[in-house]
Amino acid sequence: MKRIIIMAIGVLMALALATPMALAQVGPGEEAAGTPEELAAAWTQWAYSKPVNVDSPLIGSYEGGPRCDGTPVSPTQVETWFLAGTSDGSKVVRTCTMPAQTQLFFPVVSAVAFPFFPGENKVNQREAAIGFIDAVENDPKLRMLVTVDGRKLESDQIVRATSPVFTLTVPEENVFDPFVKPNPPGVPAGEYKNASADGLWVSLEEELLLPGEHTIHFKINAPNVGFSQDNTYILTVVKGKP
Repeated sequence: MKRIIIMAIGVLMALALATPMALAQVGPGEEAAGTPEELAAAWTQWAYSKPVNVDSPLIGSYEGGPRCDGTPVSPTQVETWFLAGTSDGSKVVRTCTMPAQTQLFFPVVSAVAFPFFPGENKVNQREAAIGFIDAVENDPKLRMLVTVDGRKLESDQIVRATSPVFTLTVPEENVFDPFVKPNPPGVPAGEYKNASADGLWVSLEEELLLPGEHTIHFKINAPNVGFSQDNTYILTVVKGKP
């Protein structure tokens, strides 16, 4: 049976999917235009490129430090700052500083898939990521909430977006290892050129994030899929580089 690694923020699943579809392509050095689809690729490159023992933003609660650096690793044509969920679904509170006059972009749920096992390719990996988010959206018990300073965002402010195919750089001691083992050596470090990401994304424009302190809370529960998140960021927005 074909096996597909799909890493959602909080869950890893093995799926068997193969559905042809048209694919766009974006490389690691190409600029993203700032659309949700292209920012989804840039966000995923940022989130999964960090070693878990150094500065992965996906791990636990934290206050300041390298895990708070939401600067994209891939260029974007908009000033953007990223936030992350967790790799294990644990409830977290994070205290960070971010620059003013910056768009904030993050997933309520996202999934990334890339060829790793024999028989996998960019087509079935893309379909795997899409299929997982379909399952989350179609969960009849789905509950989702995003608030900014206590104000609930409306559902039309949470956008479903599928990235172009892109190159994902995986470091040593990466977040995939615990989910692949006991199938050593986990996911080897290197560049995986046919990754795809899908998710439900939030983009907050700079007008909502004036200098000062803000609280961003995003949580989701899809019990039939076995997925949940509960993340709180206490952000201090400052002029200039934090």
